[in-house]
Amino acid sequence: MRIAMVSEHASPLAALGGVDAGGQNVYVAALAEGLARRGHRVTVYTRRDDARLPDVVELAPGARVVHVPAGPPSPLPKDDLAPYMDEFGRWLARDWARDGAPDLVHAHFWMSGLAARRAAGTLQIPVVQTFHALGAVKRRHQGAADTSPAGRLAAENEIVAAADLVLATCRDERAELLALGGDPSRIEVVPCGVDLDAFAPAPARAEAHPRRILALGRLVERKGVDVVVRALAQLPGAELVVAGGPDRAELDRDPEALRLRALARELGVAERVELLGRVDHGDAAALLAGADVVACLPWYEPFGMVPLEAMACARPVVGTAVGGLLDSVEDGVTGLLVPPRDVAGTADALRTLLDDPALAARMGRAGRARVERLFGWARVAEQTERAYERVLERHRREHPPLLAQTQRWLGSHLDELTVAAGEATRHAGVVDRWGARLAGLLTAGGRVLAVGNGGSAAEAQHFTAELVGRFVDDRQPLAAVCLSAETSSVTAIANDYGIEEVFARQVQAHGRPGDVLVVLSTSGRSPNVLAAAQRAREHGLDVWALTGPGPNPLAELADEVLTVAAPSTSVIQEVHLMLLHAVCAAVDARLAPRPGDELLVPPAGEAAGEPADEEPATVRAGVA
Repeated sequence: MRIAMVSEHASPLAALGGVDAGGQNVYVAALAEGLARRGHRVTVYTRRDDARLPDVVELAPGARVVHVPAGPPSPLPKDDLAPYMDEFGRWLARDWARDGAPDLVHAHFWMSGLAARRAAGTLQIPVVQTFHALGAVKRRHQGAADTSPAGRLAAENEIVAAADLVLATCRDERAELLALGGDPSRIEVVPCGVDLDAFAPAPARAEAHPRRILALGRLVERKGVDVVVRALAQLPGAELVVAGGPDRAELDRDPEALRLRALARELGVAERVELLGRVDHGDAAALLAGADVVACLPWYEPFGMVPLEAMACARPVVGTAVGGLLDSVEDGVTGLLVPPRDVAGTADALRTLLDDPALAARMGRAGRARVERLFGWARVAEQTERAYERVLERHRREHPPLLAQTQRWLGSHLDELTVAAGEATRHAGVVDRWGARLAGLLTAGGRVLAVGNGGSAAEAQHFTAELVGRFVDDRQPLAAVCLSAETSSVTAIANDYGIEEVFARQVQAHGRPGDVLVVLSTSGRSPNVLAAAQRAREHGLDVWALTGPGPNPLAELADEVLTVAAPSTSVIQEVHLMLLHAVCAAVDARLAPRPGDELLVPPAGEAAGEPADEEPATVRAGVA
């Protein structure tokens, strides 16, 4: 299948460890590559934040990254990106309309959901949503420190309600989504994954070394690194390595790094705390594999990929019992879970593992076995693929493909049109008489006026254009006038005399006794065309009408009428146009006869088969 992933701020190409670059970047990259390996074509759309970036970058065979121009081509905090999501979505819609729409869109983060919905709506593409973090949870834990845009919570509620499927990354997130009113049948849990090749156990270090605790991740307060620093004060002989955040050279300007260093000095553990700054994927794997214990102590965590990476490296985890850690870390088996912000509980858990290397090793081996069984990216890609297939199947049932809908509409319309057109052919005699009358009238200096509203106005213009020009055969131009519906005439007449006079005054101005007014109206009830017909009769014009189903006021007012009793306006108008074309053909037959034609041009002022001084008969021919 063709899969579009929208990840507005988290590019799969971005360096990890920055304030807005972390687990989501890894998730999107790994999932895209995993799905591509399963034979799908994946395009990841992310915002262009540098004018020098190429439009398209290959991520892996079958997977590519497209940089979308939305907002300034420069780095912006993710909380400032919401105003550009409509622009992002419009660009996607244009791109898909031009190059072909994907089968499915998977939006990552709430702002990507806004862009995806904007693009997918008119094309009827199913949308899968992964939030990676929920605004309601962030607000609950950060309070006034939450920097999310004001509309985030409302937008997330709308996205949950509208998405074809929401993929939660853990059971805790699913519960949060249900609390937002999500449909249980449209919420599934598919966890994050881990690269089992990149993150693997390493041989034990042979040399004596201090017991090492590793904290890895973005350097933001909610990650709880300060809890580990405080616990370290109760763990003499242990050292703490903190990896993540800006480049090492920039740590002296980073607020969180400065706060942690000040705290370490205050507690007297500064010599046992090392901040490395940003590390690449390979260095992160080596750090994890070389640690005695990995500490993951966020206040809240939508999922958390570091615990998986630690377990893949066969390292035990001390983590907080929140969010995704409740699913990834098996308490007492692959690590130990503690309450968030619990310094004493954290110190006890770390001490238990640091003082018992055999226990730590058993938990490490159990962790490796657990991620191999449940969290490899190949398994996550397979689970995601199955979820996509279920979404597409349900979408096909609930939203039949546009092509199929169009085919059904055309088939139904054609059936309706065939019936109405077939009925219209039974009144060829009336149409031929109109052609004969016009041929005589227009070659003798008379004129025909035509009028209609909306689509009927366009048909009135069409009819008179065929007479002034030609329908099929070359012949003299004929005096046919479509009553004006352009703005200056309409507004001038309506302003002075009222909207019902818009056409009636034109009839009075241009019509002469003996001329013909052709009135088109699908309803036969429009006051302005009724007024035009009435004025025509008052001034000696003949009134011919083409209407929808009769009886109707216009049919009663006209001298001759063809009614089309079809159920839809579009069919009525199409049959009207067919009948007008037939009238033009009848005129041409008389004014430009071809060899073999039996019809003769009638004398000037005389309808075929009628004396010139005889009043035209009133005929009401119905097309049922």
